[in-house]
Amino acid sequence: MDTGFSRRVAGLTRVIRRPDVRWRERKAEKRTPVVGKLQLGQRTIYILPTVQGALFALGATTILLVGFADRNPITVVLATAMLSLFLLSLVLCYRNLSGLTLQASEATEPGNPSARCFAGEQASFMLTLSAAGRRRAHRDLLLGFSPKDVQPLEVAPGAVTSATLTAPAEKRGLMAAPRLHLRTRYPAGLWQAWSRPDLAMHCLVYPRPQQCSLPLSALRVPAHTEGQQSGARKQGVDDFLGLRSYQSGDSRRLIAWRSLARGQGLKTKQFSQEADPEVHLSFESFKGRETEDILGCLSFQVLQLSQQQKRIGMTLPATQVGDEKSNADSTHRITRPRHIKADQGEAHKHSLLQALALWT
Repeated sequence: MDTGFSRRVAGLTRVIRRPDVRWRERKAEKRTPVVGKLQLGQRTIYILPTVQGALFALGATTILLVGFADRNPITVVLATAMLSLFLLSLVLCYRNLSGLTLQASEATEPGNPSARCFAGEQASFMLTLSAAGRRRAHRDLLLGFSPKDVQPLEVAPGAVTSATLTAPAEKRGLMAAPRLHLRTRYPAGLWQAWSRPDLAMHCLVYPRPQQCSLPLSALRVPAHTEGQQSGARKQGVDDFLGLRSYQSGDSRRLIAWRSLARGQGLKTKQFSQEADPEVHLSFESFKGRETEDILGCLSFQVLQLSQQQKRIGMTLPATQVGDEKSNADSTHRITRPRHIKADQGEAHKHSLLQALALWT
């Protein structure tokens, strides 16, 4: 019958280990600063014998003492060889990490498509590992954000290896990557060397979309009656506007072949059509709801309206920000509401989602 003793022991162990974990984190922050590029060396590498290594060294020492006591040269030579192997493994294990250069990839910048995700998804972080030299290889490496979730890596002599790590994105905003766990037990598993670098990698986390109704202005059909044309126009197939120089990616059906035959170069036909009405998003449509729910609904609307190629504008309300020059008891200053002009396209969609992600 389970008396709950094992659960109490496990809870007590977690409480005892918690200060030790915090101490190790503070020590890693002190010895390994936050930089975008880091070459591992004496200050950033830790090394200790593994359990197998400790038992191996204990056994070799015991054999050596027995050999001296019995005056048996064969036993002494065997124990000396074992201890030599133990110390040689120390040097090789440290050398396997020493000189290795870690660098955050440019794709990790928030403006890059690979450095964006939605809350509740996995945020991706990319980095590169460069060998210490043309004759140095780094084998049996384990890299990850936690000791339990690592991936094996190997860097050939003079080579550069790329790695992509993931971490759960729980909250919207600019997410900083956790410290890395890089370790190795090369060559014989008697020693373990590790490092805790922080490469200042970030990922922009958009609000998690929450399904909701679209604004009424997005459901209106623009009037196309005679004599009632809108002044705003966009590229389409209704009216011929003229010719422009050919650009890579233009459809072959829009190429002006007659102009090419006349020797005027490769031209592309331009047409226009009446633009759809603008859709303006704001917090006012969701009065009484929680802020995070509103941001999720706005994120959903931006995705849906962008898929429909609508022109989207947005207004974010003013926020209260503490004045750095004033005391803690003084009043807060209120920022102005942020207005984003209506536009369309993939870049505009991400600018709207970024504004939602960073709004405070």
